[in-house]
Amino acid sequence: MLRISSLLETVIQVLLILLIPYIAIRASQRYRLAKTLGPIVLCFAVGIIICNLGLLTINERVSGFFRDGTVLMALPMLLYSSDVRAWFSDSKTSIVSYGLCVVSGLIGSMLAAFAFQSYIESIWIPAGMMVGIYSGGTPNLFAVGIALNAQDEVFTLTNSAEIFWGALYLLFLLTASSRVFGKFLKAPKSEISKGGETFEYLRYNKMSLRDSWIALGITLAIVGFSIGVSYAIFGKMEPTLIIVFITSLGIISSLSPDIRKLRGPFEIGDYLLLMFGVAVGMISDFQELWREGGPYILFVLMILVVTILLHLVLSKLWGIDRDTYIITSTAGLYGPVFISQVAYALKNRSVIVAGMAVSLMGLAVGNYLGIGLAYLLRSMMGS
Repeated sequence: MLRISSLLETVIQVLLILLIPYIAIRASQRYRLAKTLGPIVLCFAVGIIICNLGLLTINERVSGFFRDGTVLMALPMLLYSSDVRAWFSDSKTSIVSYGLCVVSGLIGSMLAAFAFQSYIESIWIPAGMMVGIYSGGTPNLFAVGIALNAQDEVFTLTNSAEIFWGALYLLFLLTASSRVFGKFLKAPKSEISKGGETFEYLRYNKMSLRDSWIALGITLAIVGFSIGVSYAIFGKMEPTLIIVFITSLGIISSLSPDIRKLRGPFEIGDYLLLMFGVAVGMISDFQELWREGGPYILFVLMILVVTILLHLVLSKLWGIDRDTYIITSTAGLYGPVFISQVAYALKNRSVIVAGMAVSLMGLAVGNYLGIGLAYLLRSMMGS
């Protein structure tokens, strides 16, 4: 009976990971509050509630499988539709602001790593993971963690602390950020702020089944090839090499106009991220964070505060306007999934295109930056 019960709970867990994203999408299309929060917030929230209220006995191996698998599949899917060559010719102000955000995140992570090295073992690993998330978003945190062979406890504590503080900052971005940051940064130009180009973020109703299968086939080939190269060189799965190869091949694939025009891969990648959100939420044990994660809570808080404030100061010096600062801060700290919600909160749809461009850039470079800083810190600390 125990085995049947355990198997049934595992089946329910898998079904929830697969289906909650669909429910979240439909709810966001029908209900105002759900639309404001967005599907990704709903998915994280449901997963966290299930975990922390004990509504289901969570099989951590199942959640871990979906967490890692969806990241590996989603990264190239999200990159296929991006025009890499246009990154550096369009939205130059946004690219500068995003670059300032990344520099701020690198400095914040380095300072926090040295400040907490006596309290967190192998701190270069969570520091690299934080650089990943603060340049490309949550998928990069886990991609960098996989590449650095982070232990499950490091994943749980780092991600739980980041979700806690990240949720508070996201709430601020959606409510008071325009008024507060407007006191320090210049207002956007009226002709840009009032109207602007619209951007259709997700087009589930325009997906092509044929294109989707093609994109899935390319992605499976990229993942398989990356794993094969790892075995050919090291005789085993070397996470660092696999993540770097998957990211690089995703970028290279996007250079093909035929692949960029495929209808469906971005939406599939987005759905995979929603599944990722549910799976991660299910293993975000805040009780464990309160018991054992005190140093992680302060470590992540220091990185977040330094990143936000330093980015603000640098943006002031560079003459970046308020809305560009806010949308690039969103792109750097959260990735593409929250761009639309924050833009709507700003009542400035024109920043969506630039925000999406730099957030996709972050997905591409976040893994390199996170892995690079982690190994730099390890060499500097001699650990």
